[in-house]
Amino acid sequence: MNQSKLLSEIRQQFESQITQVPAILGGPAFWPQGAPARLLPRNEIADQIARALQGDQWAVYEGGEHAGLREDLAQRFPGRRPVLTSSGTVAIELALRAAGVGPGDEVLLAAYDFEANFKNVLAVGALPVLVDVVPECWTIDPLGLEAADSPRVKALIASHLHGQTPDWLRLRDLCQAREVVLIEDACQSPARYASCELLGAEINGESALQSHVGEQPVGEIVAFSFGGSKPITAGRGGAVLLSTERQEARLRLYTQRGNEAYPLSELQALVVRPQWRILATQDRHRWRQAMTIEAAWDELCGQRHVSNDRHDESFLVSLYKLGLWYEPEIWGGLSRARLVAAARAEGLPLAEGFQALHETHSSKRYRHAGDLVHASAAGRNVLQLHHTALSGSEEATREVMAILLKLKEHADQLQRD
Repeated sequence: MNQSKLLSEIRQQFESQITQVPAILGGPAFWPQGAPARLLPRNEIADQIARALQGDQWAVYEGGEHAGLREDLAQRFPGRRPVLTSSGTVAIELALRAAGVGPGDEVLLAAYDFEANFKNVLAVGALPVLVDVVPECWTIDPLGLEAADSPRVKALIASHLHGQTPDWLRLRDLCQAREVVLIEDACQSPARYASCELLGAEINGESALQSHVGEQPVGEIVAFSFGGSKPITAGRGGAVLLSTERQEARLRLYTQRGNEAYPLSELQALVVRPQWRILATQDRHRWRQAMTIEAAWDELCGQRHVSNDRHDESFLVSLYKLGLWYEPEIWGGLSRARLVAAARAEGLPLAEGFQALHETHSSKRYRHAGDLVHASAAGRNVLQLHHTALSGSEEATREVMAILLKLKEHADQLQRD
């Protein structure tokens, strides 16, 4: 189905809702109950919690579920040394400490990234060095690393972000050549797959998907988050994958203070374990919905959602939030903030992207390479669509497109009122 035919069908199917006054202006919300429920193995989790509550093992510091989750991760990521943590933010800080980063060191990271990564570098006493992102994308640009290099650089943090993934092999080669520790921030995306495998015929049936791990991480140290809105969630929590005994020893010296200073609870581990087993199934479902939405978005905006060939689309990552590139001029000058407010009034979980780090922090707190124009553009133009909007049926995905079409057709009215 070509894109024009797709949106024409959406307009015809949902004409009565699309032509109604936007909810932010007093009309009825398209999704008054909000987005579809997140994809979770709810029955299995409920059964496991009920079983745990029959005894007291759930209340211990580290019990069978805690050990079981560590073993699950060790099997899923061979050769790694898993450490469970209280959050993804802490996981990044502990990754820096395990890498030996401290006062006087520098850490490379994208100038468009989650703010906690910047603050974690400061927390260990090091200096953030901001690097630009790939044009019209939101992942760190390997071409900018050369200008940022210095003898003080100890680590590089690179993030899977909004459904995009950096050029990991190139980053790895650059880091190895300079003896810099590559920290893979997988807090948004706990898995990475070859596109043809996840979406193609190579994986057949639910049982095959449940055993499908995808590509192994590239970073020397990897951080995960089990935060409240993430694809794998326990409300809070995270994990770090280490590569060496020395990294593990550094971490123990910092975290062991009579007990574990940054723990994941037994109940949190219990909730997380079954979610790993269905992750590939969920990711395939979300990406199939996301690609349909991207096609509709491209037509609405008259552009391709990512236009630079340095973004590698041969790999897909777990979708936390789908990134969309927004140009207000194409929507009649409607501001991004106003579009987001209108979308949320309709029940669609749309949000603005991050603010560029160099535009929200004093220049005394970081060093930078180049003028960071593409990071600034990402800070102005990126939208994030939460994964719950991708978790429903094909009909729900058509409704997402109808909401976006409704907002586009009422853009002038939204801007005036």
